[in-house]
Amino acid sequence: TPFPTPEGDTSEPPSAESEQCFVSVDTDCTPSGESQDCGSVVVTRTRCENRPLAMVFRYNGGTCAQSDNIQNSDLFQCEDFQGGPPTEVGVTSFITATDIKGGSIVYHAATVEVGSEYTVAEQPFEVEPNINITIWKSPLTVFENLVQTLVFHSSCSQNLFLKDRFGASQLVVFVNEVQGLQSCFFNATYTINVANGIRGTKATLRTLSSATNYGFFNFSEQVNGIALDVGQTLTPAPSFEVVIDLTVVTNNEVLSIITAESEFGLTCSDTDFFSFVTGLAIPPNVPTRAPTSAPTRTPLPTPDPELTACALQSIVNCNVQNGGGLLDCDNIAPPSRSICLSGAPPRELEFIYRGGSCPGDATFPCQGQANRNQVWITIISSNQNILWNRITPRDTFMDLRGVDESMTVEISTIVNGRVGTRLQFMEISTLCIAQANLRLKEFFGALQLAEFTTVGNDGIASANAAFAKVVVTYAVQLVAGTSIRARIIQATSSSGLVSDQVVETYPLPGELLQPRDTYVFGEQERIIDLTETNGDERFSYSLDVLAISASSPALTCASSESVFFDVS
Repeated sequence: TPFPTPEGDTSEPPSAESEQCFVSVDTDCTPSGESQDCGSVVVTRTRCENRPLAMVFRYNGGTCAQSDNIQNSDLFQCEDFQGGPPTEVGVTSFITATDIKGGSIVYHAATVEVGSEYTVAEQPFEVEPNINITIWKSPLTVFENLVQTLVFHSSCSQNLFLKDRFGASQLVVFVNEVQGLQSCFFNATYTINVANGIRGTKATLRTLSSATNYGFFNFSEQVNGIALDVGQTLTPAPSFEVVIDLTVVTNNEVLSIITAESEFGLTCSDTDFFSFVTGLAIPPNVPTRAPTSAPTRTPLPTPDPELTACALQSIVNCNVQNGGGLLDCDNIAPPSRSICLSGAPPRELEFIYRGGSCPGDATFPCQGQANRNQVWITIISSNQNILWNRITPRDTFMDLRGVDESMTVEISTIVNGRVGTRLQFMEISTLCIAQANLRLKEFFGALQLAEFTTVGNDGIASANAAFAKVVVTYAVQLVAGTSIRARIIQATSSSGLVSDQVVETYPLPGELLQPRDTYVFGEQERIIDLTETNGDERFSYSLDVLAISASSPALTCASSESVFFDVS
């Protein structure tokens, strides 16, 4: 029975909403001192234009075979010994960097860990035109400890670019009097914006924190007790800085959580998950997820292997390996535009090396033909940024980021793993205007345009792809928390269009499947032409695995897993 309203009191009883608070939290990231967002920062392979005062190298480890630069064999030479330098992060080597006139100038001589940086400098002097880098197992610099030695041209009168790889070392910073400091790293400022909503009551803040790839940032002491009126924003907004490395592809993630109390003692809260990818030549994004703590588990009783059956978990992983990370197996669709007409350079272009000649009616400079199954392709933008420079087999998807108004393409033979004789040369306009004819599936000599990505006025990137390169991996493991080893006796996959499935039976592994093992049966690749879909097309990929328990063959276990996606 409702309580009687006091005589003369005509107000309504307070509603649930009027007693609550409605705080919100929002995270953004900007390069320190700039206005653009962090996700659009691309450190391209900037050409060094004046002799350096200093250079910083990342010691990646590894052999001369991973070298990635366009200096010819007269300028760059590299030789490995005893299998080359180590590659495991944290393992140390002794690295010396000297001039090549007999080592009278020593720029560096110290122990360096794989994954760390070392500096080549003799300030205030500029470095010599040619430098020798030699890597040893230990500070005892005898032949028995030598693992790699190389010479490269360092004066910048020839081709030297940020991010060039010379054997086990990669150039990540250079400083000269003309260009100043050029770096593969940038300082990013994360700002945590907090506000109270336009409804409800005043909110008194209690806790605020952000979990990131770079650590945990707790602002609770800073904000605890601050009261925000309805519609008020917290000023100044809490922030923190991190250093982001653009030599590697990183999925940067931030999970921010705010809690507060209303005037009536009710708790309100909000969370915000923010992510962006940095690094050049982005592969398909993995699904984003909030950071989580390590799981804990109560130990289970040890099962009797003679009485307990094994337990399997089939795994079907589906990835789209093109589209600049904007396509995944849940988001494959025909392009909304077939030609790039934004009027500006695209954020990204993707070509496929198909092989071919210059067209007779070419509207761009083009010479020669390239029809080999494997070639060396070098692509440099008009701002002298290296977009691609490597051995390229036929039908390779080439993801180009950092494009500007135009680019030159040189396709060459391969001689001893390096650039040989030029086969084809092109100059291609990369402005999204009609004259450039950046049309999906259009051929530019031996290259076919497969995708372009543009950014709208709202800052949202939009990918238009002619093809989806779908790669499906099939694997199996024991169910988490189980320990009964299994011997696989059958594994079969079904794949493709639902209306036209292809069945494949896999060879059986010779070893038992152990706890924490993952056995990969194989992977399948399918190129889907998104410009020629016939209405709704549904694809299905499934894996069926049967096994017997290692100790009791009469006890069997089985598992099935399927992935479906539509192209419409």
